[in-house]
Amino acid sequence: MSRKPTIQIPDYILVPNGKEVIGNKEGLTAFIFENNTKNLPIEKFLSMKFKSDNYFATEYWVVIDKIKYKMIVYDNSDFEKYFNSANYSVINLEPQNDQSDQQRKFIAISMINSNNEDCLKDDSLFQNITVNYLKKLKDEYYNQ
Repeated sequence: MSRKPTIQIPDYILVPNGKEVIGNKEGLTAFIFENNTKNLPIEKFLSMKFKSDNYFATEYWVVIDKIKYKMIVYDNSDFEKYFNSANYSVINLEPQNDQSDQQRKFIAISMINSNNEDCLKDDSLFQNITVNYLKKLKDEYYNQ
């Protein structure tokens, strides 16, 4: 039996068929990147960045160029349900610092606007703005 090839994510990838939201017939597109398991868990990072008192929050409203977007962070079970981590392989494994028992290996985030439109899908007018925002957020998370 041969193993199915896995995808490595050097920066990020956009993957369709994530969570569904009201008013959107298809699953949302997700911005997926490899976790840096040396850092704080992404949930803790986001709760500090957005000054949330809820460490378990999975949704955050952000404003980019005066437009409001909802950022939806997939928890580990949702990531497995929609994207299956077995489809991806880790590039940056550093065993001496690895806390992967406690942390997931990949992070997925979707973004919608106030009309529940998928802002990351290929034909979205908001894709460039939201991808750039998420790339900066990922870099900030990596460099904490």
